[in-house]
Amino acid sequence: MKLLLLGASGLLGRQVAATFRAAGWELAAPTHREVDLARPEAVAALLTASAPNLILNCAAQRKPDLCEGNSPEVQALNIDLPRRLAESDRPLIHISTDYVFNGANAPYAEDARRCPINAYGRQKAAAEAAIEEAPNVLILRLPILFGPTPDLRNSAVTILAANLLAARGACVKMDDLAIRYPTFTCDIARQLLRLADPVCAGALRGIAHYSAEEPMTKFQMALTMAPLIGVETAQCLPDRTPPAVPRPYDCHLSTRRLRQIGLFVEPTPFATALIQTLAAAH
Repeated sequence: MKLLLLGASGLLGRQVAATFRAAGWELAAPTHREVDLARPEAVAALLTASAPNLILNCAAQRKPDLCEGNSPEVQALNIDLPRRLAESDRPLIHISTDYVFNGANAPYAEDARRCPINAYGRQKAAAEAAIEEAPNVLILRLPILFGPTPDLRNSAVTILAANLLAARGACVKMDDLAIRYPTFTCDIARQLLRLADPVCAGALRGIAHYSAEEPMTKFQMALTMAPLIGVETAQCLPDRTPPAVPRPYDCHLSTRRLRQIGLFVEPTPFATALIQTLAAAH
């Protein structure tokens, strides 16, 4: 079986590549230098040359602050690319986000009305709307991610540890407003591997959710991290100031669908996964 993995250099993509290779999949994982994903002709040529059994799209601009300008480059990656991939008629798993919701009515089922409150959420919601009725397409929504990385700044979770270490004893403000559900990329990769065969067989399509179940603010995440990196928890200061770009309050994703069909991968506890992640970084 051959996988075309887009976004293989990212935090999730690297773990997906390693997991699928270990399971015996042949991998096509072009870099940004090799393929400009914003060019339709480049994407079409890639699909023809790779002839994959499955496309897995992890490519996106996922930083909300960088999406606010709605630049053509960001829209090409977040909206146009998934639409082109779905039009290829090859089995596709597209990674989406809990930010398609406003965070006011958690938990959110797969069929909940999309109601984003920032540009990133609106872009991902537009991509979902463009592809959700296509045959052989599964949209997998995910919350905030963390996992093995050589650079702690690669994740919105582990950057908290990087900031604490860089502060050298000074206090660091951490968001204590939005409730998040940090989810381990190793678990997500195993979940994607479990979904791959049903998607390829046409037995699974539409929208599904995968998420860990431990609610915490970034301040609360940092309190768990601090002793693991040799930092006093007193360095962590709660900050309840609303950010310049709005974030949802609580976008907890219901994982009922995957649980009901017996495909759900049980998440690793946050503290356990965090130890593995920090060990990889060091």
